[in-house]
Amino acid sequence: MRPFITNGYKLISSLDQDIGVLIDNCLGFLYSMELGADIQGEIAKIEEALYDMVYLGRTQAGHEFKESLFRNRILPIMKRISPPGYYFGIDPNENSLLGYWQKDETHIGPY
Repeated sequence: MRPFITNGYKLISSLDQDIGVLIDNCLGFLYSMELGADIQGEIAKIEEALYDMVYLGRTQAGHEFKESLFRNRILPIMKRISPPGYYFGIDPNENSLLGYWQKDETHIGPY
């Protein structure tokens, strides 16, 4: 995997966006990476799930499906590919940004 951190962080998305946009931003980032076949297979299954949920449309069930997909399938991949010394999560200085941030002694929460 090629390095992707610049200036101590890599911004992926703003958290004030629709869950669909957040998913698109994360998947777009993953597509830009050189990932192993196992992760590529997981991404393909995520794409299949998104295609299959199109029938739910912009309903509450559709929103809940996307939130679950993000939390249970996309987020673990994003965390798994964190480079050494970094974590994937919310910017410790600005709570509206999601990306890869440098670990330090003031960071509290899961890496």
